[in-house]
Amino acid sequence: MATGKSLIVSRREMVYTALMKKLIITTLLAFSGLAQAGNFATCLLDELPGVQNNNAAGAAYQVCSARHPERYDGVEQGSGRGFFGYESGAECALKKARDTHSQSAAGMIRVACNRLYNKQCSALATEFGLNCN
Repeated sequence: MATGKSLIVSRREMVYTALMKKLIITTLLAFSGLAQAGNFATCLLDELPGVQNNNAAGAAYQVCSARHPERYDGVEQGSGRGFFGYESGAECALKKARDTHSQSAAGMIRVACNRLYNKQCSALATEFGLNCN
């Protein structure tokens, strides 16, 4: 037979377990929302890696254009940079386009990576042709 003290501990464990389950579910739901393409560039990076031919690359471009008609106008330069992002567009392109046989898809991946992960240049740096990375 359980004592009063063991019932309290058992109840605390049940409450703790329930709270942990809720926290895990909430976290997973939050990150699944982040995993969805939020803009044109991230949509391309979701759809293009591994594409084998240019027809499939064109279809991916059409799908992303339909979802994000503003295309790159809706993607702020360098907006992918951060704690979990790549250090540069080149690093992203190397990782994402490595196994992509379609040259068209690989090119679109490189442009999307550059938009998301290269730093934004100041007007002065751009005027003098300086590299901002």
